[in-house]
Amino acid sequence: METVAIITAVKDVLLGGAATVTAIVAVVGLQNWRREVKGRTEFETAFRFIKSAYKLRDELHICRSPLIRMHEFPEDYVGSGTQNTAEENAQAWASVYKNRWEPVWSAIQDFDAHTLESEALWGSDMKERAEKLRACVGELNTSIDAIINDKHSGGENFKSDPEFGQKMRSNVSATRKDDNALTKQISDAIESIEDAVRPHLKRS
Repeated sequence: METVAIITAVKDVLLGGAATVTAIVAVVGLQNWRREVKGRTEFETAFRFIKSAYKLRDELHICRSPLIRMHEFPEDYVGSGTQNTAEENAQAWASVYKNRWEPVWSAIQDFDAHTLESEALWGSDMKERAEKLRACVGELNTSIDAIINDKHSGGENFKSDPEFGQKMRSNVSATRKDDNALTKQISDAIESIEDAVRPHLKRS
């Protein structure tokens, strides 16, 4: 009887130990799985966020291109000159920038969606950084409106305030290499987002 009792006790201990080991392995496995999922989620969110920021930056660059070809104007537009009325010039330029703005608007919507994802993971800091780039979009949109309104006035708006006119033209028409305020503002906003997401890309 004593031998049977000992064997039974040893068996119970072994079974209990096996159950404990199984539980520990399960907990460790769950923790590793959670870390893997969290790391993958953070990587994918960070990647989508910075990619959408780059896309918006590039669409802003295209929209601001100083080179405007004739095919961008309406077919019946004969070019800016005395043969056109101020209204015709304004409508022609509005058409150019309406078409240029469509890809920007699409990029903004994508950027906003990924900004929300980033904010959900990492808090309001991501939203604040995104707002810097969003502010550049708003400034460009306002400047385009000012350009078109100047065309409506036959150039009188900017004649009465040449400094304002120069600033609006500088905002609307520039290359990446141009040393103007909006170009630098866009670059700084992108760098701010890069600084925030790169640690998440590296850790993941």
